[in-house]
Amino acid sequence: MLLERVEIVGFRGINRLSLTLEQNNVLIGENAWGKSSLLDALTLLLSPGQKLYHFVKDDFYFPPGDVAGREHHLHIILTFRETAPGHYLGRRYRCLEPLWTESGDEHRRIFYRLEGALADDDSVITLRSFLDQYGQPLSLGNINNLAEHVCRLNPVLRLRDARFLRRRRGERLAQPVETEMTAQQLDLLAKELVRRPQNLTNSQLRQGLSAMVLLLEHYFSEQSNDNGQYRLMRKRSYDEQRSWRYLDVINQLIDRPGGRNHRMILLGMFATLLQAKGAVQLHRDARPLLLVEDPETRLHPIMLSVAWQLLNLLPLQRITTTNSGELLSLTPVREVCRLVRESSRVSSWRLGSVGLNAEDSRRIAFHIRFNRASSLFARCWLLVEGETEVWMMNELARQCGYHFDAEGVRVIEFAQCGLKPLIRFARRMGIEWHVLVDGDEAGKKYAATVRSLLEHNRELERDHLTPLPAPDMEHFMYREGFDDVFHRVAQLPENIPMNARRIITKAIHRSSKPDLAIEIAAVSAQRGLEAIPPLFKKMFSRVIWLARGRAD
Repeated sequence: MLLERVEIVGFRGINRLSLTLEQNNVLIGENAWGKSSLLDALTLLLSPGQKLYHFVKDDFYFPPGDVAGREHHLHIILTFRETAPGHYLGRRYRCLEPLWTESGDEHRRIFYRLEGALADDDSVITLRSFLDQYGQPLSLGNINNLAEHVCRLNPVLRLRDARFLRRRRGERLAQPVETEMTAQQLDLLAKELVRRPQNLTNSQLRQGLSAMVLLLEHYFSEQSNDNGQYRLMRKRSYDEQRSWRYLDVINQLIDRPGGRNHRMILLGMFATLLQAKGAVQLHRDARPLLLVEDPETRLHPIMLSVAWQLLNLLPLQRITTTNSGELLSLTPVREVCRLVRESSRVSSWRLGSVGLNAEDSRRIAFHIRFNRASSLFARCWLLVEGETEVWMMNELARQCGYHFDAEGVRVIEFAQCGLKPLIRFARRMGIEWHVLVDGDEAGKKYAATVRSLLEHNRELERDHLTPLPAPDMEHFMYREGFDDVFHRVAQLPENIPMNARRIITKAIHRSSKPDLAIEIAAVSAQRGLEAIPPLFKKMFSRVIWLARGRAD
């Protein structure tokens, strides 16, 4: 059973959110854009504990800085879907039989709704119900028992960085857990996992399992020092550092074709380690939803790669939050979901099941995922034809007082990837965009592509397209008062009778287009704001306006 959809209205930092989930989900978004509130909702409502959660006053949304405007009603709807048609008839789901509903396709679903009402005296009422396919409550007599069973079968396990764990005053620290029996269990599982000793020695396997322990301790250790800060329980020795490499070998072994049994064994080891940490007690039929917060914290990129591969091998549904371009480069773009706060809601953007065609997917994977993964965090892309424009636009914008990094603007060269795949991808991911094109034949074709995607809407064209009134950037800047720079770089006197094209060609020949762009930007900085072409000032203003429309 899969958690397919989450709908939230009025819970903590989320005024409104509708999010579709897949098997693996990597959430990105700026601070205060709803990631933590989403994970809090899932953690509280699907806790593997014995008691159902009841809302409190602090769970109700209020606009930033306006506590008096706190909402008095909230509701959350969790939609569960069977993983394959007919799975709802399985033994583990028999007790949920009255909850399954048909909903227009071959899959059955469960719609679980929780509502909270805040009274004037600050008392809170929590109501639970299960819905039919039309959104009407089902007539049931044992809602709490059914809700508890849903939580037992679909518990949330939340892994978070130990540095940010804080205990309430007076709360006792967890007692040390005896791990001798756990070590024996892991040895048995290890022998079952590695059936051919020539693939991996017992010593290497134990060190690989040691790395799993380190990974879990990274998130779950809560031993405090004299200053009340939290630190890892174990110091990493040289052997433990080597164990990451052995864990990588285990990953490769498990990831081989036909390795389903091995993956299930790995899940067993993972669950055993969790139990040993004293974190949770899971029902034997549970299929947990794993929440992983910022796994890149305190992990070297090499260790992050190994740890991320391990998490990918676990046969669990997973929601991960990250601020790491390194981790995004390890993640297929179809698994990435961007959360964007708008005035009335938090919007979620992802490629979805349709995705892109094979060629566009390959181009985006290479030019964005592998080479510019951090651009997925941007609010707006300024798409330019080549390296010359990348150097020049960043520097000239800074001279105009616009700091692209702080504004969430990323300048991206599109000539190698192709313009259309980048625009399509940006649209699907909720990233604003603007295109700067040359005035030559190629530039005119790029401009025509933009206009076709905008359906020739003149208003939208103003927001998304700036064509240069010159064949290329060099000719444009030559006409805009930087001709002396070209003469100097070309080592020609300014009064020589030679047309602009030949002077520009000689300057490029003696230098290069990027170096020439850097030189022009440096001269512009010396001359001041008035030297920057008005066309660029207007474009920068428009791009910043687009980016700020995606800001909180």
